Amino acid sequence: MLKLSEVCLTRNSNHLLTDISLTLPAGEITVLLGPNGAGKSTLLGLLAGLQSPDSGCVHLKQQSISEIDPPLRARFLAMYTQQQPLNFPFRVAEVVALGCYPLMLSPDLLASRVAACLAQFELQALAQRDYTSLSGGEQQRVQVARVLAQVGAECQVLLLDEPVSEMDLKYQQLLLQHIRAVADSGVAVCCVLHDLNLAAQVADQVVLLQQGEVIEVGAVATVMTAAKLSQLYGAAVTQVVSDPWPVFVSGP
Repeated sequence: MLKLSEVCLTRNSNHLLTDISLTLPAGEITVLLGPNGAGKSTLLGLLAGLQSPDSGCVHLKQQSISEIDPPLRARFLAMYTQQQPLNFPFRVAEVVALGCYPLMLSPDLLASRVAACLAQFELQALAQRDYTSLSGGEQQRVQVARVLAQVGAECQVLLLDEPVSEMDLKYQQLLLQHIRAVADSGVAVCCVLHDLNLAAQVADQVVLLQQGEVIEVGAVATVMTAAKLSQLYGAAVTQVVSDPWPVFVSGP
């Protein structure tokens, strides 16, 4: 379980996050929703220990996340970020293997894990391709496979920042299936999504963020209503389906 308590973060006199308290339960998927600039990516960075709050604390099982040595933290926590600046001509299989580095696997186990992760995202045919020659959507699948390769037996938290932004519908659904499987194994998953319908489909817990503050936290049925989402985004949102999960469209 990952927990934030009264976290505040200010940069250049700008209040990026204000008094945020939040728990990411083990075995559940938490989705962060909010307009651009709401603080979603900043919050993920704090959860990952990439920066420290000005006040408040972030704890992973009673230990401050920033006090865990980075090599050990990489075994406990895996993160996909929006920016993936990889410009070297690595083969796809080599990129996925980078995710396994913290796990310290034997050569045989490494090869087996890489092969499994390539298969999960249907990347076998691209395994020997130069990563830089791939399309944006293909690169995103490779990077997500790399991050999921890091999710070993000791992993407790998986953080994902807009992991489906360049994927087509097939691979969006495939990724959601794998995220659910990771959560079902007991990992706390936190994901930033802009697609309301994907969020409603996958989330156990939804967090509404606006201007660096948590507006509401709760289950999909409670938090993701047309009225609340319209207010959050400053745009008309209409719910057109309610079962098995809500489906939304923008506009009246």
